Amino acid sequence: MRKIFFPVFILCISVLAQEACADNSHGPRQTGEEVLDELLLGRNKFVMSVGSNGCTAKSSFTVAVKKEEGLTPDSPHYALSIKRVKADECKAIVEGGTLVLFDLEKDLGIKGRFTYSVTNQVYSSSGDRMRDESLWSMIEKNLTFNLSAMKEIRPEPYETFVMDHGYFTCLIPTKWQRERDTGADEKAGIFEIKLTKPDKAKPVDGEKYFVPDPVIYVGFYTAKNMQGKTYESFIKDYEALSKKRKNSEKSRYESAKKFSFTGREAIHYHYEVYQEVPRGPLFATKYWLKARFIVVKAKSNGFFVLAYKSPAEFYDQFLPVFEEVVNSFKTKDTEDFQ
Repeated sequence: MRKIFFPVFILCISVLAQEACADNSHGPRQTGEEVLDELLLGRNKFVMSVGSNGCTAKSSFTVAVKKEEGLTPDSPHYALSIKRVKADECKAIVEGGTLVLFDLEKDLGIKGRFTYSVTNQVYSSSGDRMRDESLWSMIEKNLTFNLSAMKEIRPEPYETFVMDHGYFTCLIPTKWQRERDTGADEKAGIFEIKLTKPDKAKPVDGEKYFVPDPVIYVGFYTAKNMQGKTYESFIKDYEALSKKRKNSEKSRYESAKKFSFTGREAIHYHYEVYQEVPRGPLFATKYWLKARFIVVKAKSNGFFVLAYKSPAEFYDQFLPVFEEVVNSFKTKDTEDFQ
């Protein structure tokens, strides 16, 4: 019996291997998930090098887009899979294959803030591609890397911050200016910390007027806060403002989106507002202010607010700092805030 089953077992492995290989395209005459010669990823575009018999073009491929959970709620991740759907049956000899460029927004409809990856396999080397025509050789010819002149970029240093009464903890950047007023917090029933990145604002026209610095705010509103705000009223106020400014050319308000944050009900939203700060009777400082808010409902009473505001020119630069604060944010396991 063993002599019978052994070759059958080998045959099964062979068949399964062929079926697995059939899912991939190893050359221009095969359809399936393309095995790439080379791949170069950019912020909003990517270019791939593939084999060609003379009739391979962008229309020879489809790109499957799988949306996944990203680094933050409003920054999804997209996993791309490139499949050859048209076999190249032409008879030309194309040394080095061909390059195909994809624009993420124009070709795939991906825009905004996101991360992405390409799942296709890439050959470690290709005998068909001449070295001088490869993507990497093009980079080597046109770019000079002076590694000795490059400066070390250190990550932003953080430390753990604990709010009074242990309402929440989070990491905060140590090089940002911080503002606290514990006496006012107790009186108002709003416990907050404000973080400001100094020395980023620039004078306008050589004068002493500045656009504001980037600011991060983290706070807890108790149920008895003096402003009388609740989680529901905070959302309602934003929705009313968003509706009021809907057709304004000087503001852009996103709809508030619900999500789960540390196991709690929450919303997040983003808006941009055009600002003009008077500088005497004839001049004004003009800029776009961008803001992102996360509002979290406490399990028993009150709510938390995490916010980031910055002039548009600094917004992307310091958004990762805010994301670090958000990702490290924790509250009491048992909440009964009064």
